[in-house]
Amino acid sequence: MWTYYDRRAAEYEGGVSGAFRYFNGLGVEVTHDAITAELRQIATELGRLPSATYVDVGAGPGVFTAQLLGRGFALDRSERALRRLRAEVSGVPVLRGDAAALPLAGRAVSRLFAGHLYGHLEPDERVAFLAEARRVADELVILDSGLPPGANAEEWQRRTLPDGTTHTVYKRHFTIDTLVAEVGGHPLFAGSYYVLVRSIW
Repeated sequence: MWTYYDRRAAEYEGGVSGAFRYFNGLGVEVTHDAITAELRQIATELGRLPSATYVDVGAGPGVFTAQLLGRGFALDRSERALRRLRAEVSGVPVLRGDAAALPLAGRAVSRLFAGHLYGHLEPDERVAFLAEARRVADELVILDSGLPPGANAEEWQRRTLPDGTTHTVYKRHFTIDTLVAEVGGHPLFAGSYYVLVRSIW
């Protein structure tokens, strides 16, 4: 799966068009306007959070990095994604690393943000990630995919890249109650296509 995301980094589009194509490809009823409205609400909720030192884990090419208030850096396993982030998001240092074994000291940052990462983690990876989040940060903010009618809560997806290679990707879609039950905290946004949770310990 991580090979897939590394190879996909150059053309990855995490905004309205990318989300529309994704959910439409699942056979889910979706419109550009609905995605746009939810992403605007996500931006509003992220903008309401207090400024903090942060790490954006699984940042990819930086789709949400620029919306995080405060000072911090971005971390991803993909060097290609980080190269693109450097070019497109100014003033944010990058670090290559694994979400399940963060190369950070305890309480290195105030906030750990993870956008569209948690839903790709299998059970043992989820346990390791949450333990690492609690070790390095005071709070966790998770943004992930909602569970609209027609989507599966959990599945292995077959995805094909423009180069013709086919990859298997583990993917989950969440109701807000499911995500809160797993990671704790409280909901910031509960949409059809996106869910956002903040957990403070």
